[in-house]
Amino acid sequence: MKKTWVMVFGLACSISLIASFVSAQEALAQEFENARTMASAKKSHAAVPEIQQPLRTEEGHDLGNVTGTGIDMKVYDHAVAGAVNGAVVWGFFDEAAGASKLMMRKYDQVISAEFKRQPDKTLGGVITSADGASQRTTSVFLAGADPANKIFKLRINGEEIVVSITPEGINGGHFVNPTYSTTLGGKPVSYRIEVEGCLGYSIQMGMIILGAYAH
Repeated sequence: MKKTWVMVFGLACSISLIASFVSAQEALAQEFENARTMASAKKSHAAVPEIQQPLRTEEGHDLGNVTGTGIDMKVYDHAVAGAVNGAVVWGFFDEAAGASKLMMRKYDQVISAEFKRQPDKTLGGVITSADGASQRTTSVFLAGADPANKIFKLRINGEEIVVSITPEGINGGHFVNPTYSTTLGGKPVSYRIEVEGCLGYSIQMGMIILGAYAH
């Protein structure tokens, strides 16, 4: 009788151990399934690209390129910014005031100038920066214009230069994507602006860009 109880007890223990083992196996399998499901969900989520909101653009204004001899800039509305002859340059033409402003970073300093109507009725200004114990100056003034032949003249440091305008077309009296060409300091310089601009715009941008180039 004693042997019978021992066998019964042993069989019960075996069944309990088997049941525990099966339960552990099922739990482990469920854990693996959960992990696989989470990994699949993450992968599926990662595969869905985020919806990017389009950049807001201001109606009536386009961003254009200004490229040329040592010139790599962007133009927007009446503002221009970028690199000119080794300097970082920013300029803005205030059409209502008939004047333009120039700022540039060169020679380890910030340089600014304004091109406007002077008391003697001339149009232009002087770029000034420190040069050791002295000053470096570049005077830029309008010397004339010939709209019929698409040219204007600037006097830079006393040297009169002729700037010719070659547009891709004319739209309402505005030059379409004009290229400006001149000789400055004995070297040819040209630049193209992706814009529609009038002669006044061309002159003021010429003062900004060529003035910065010469300084």
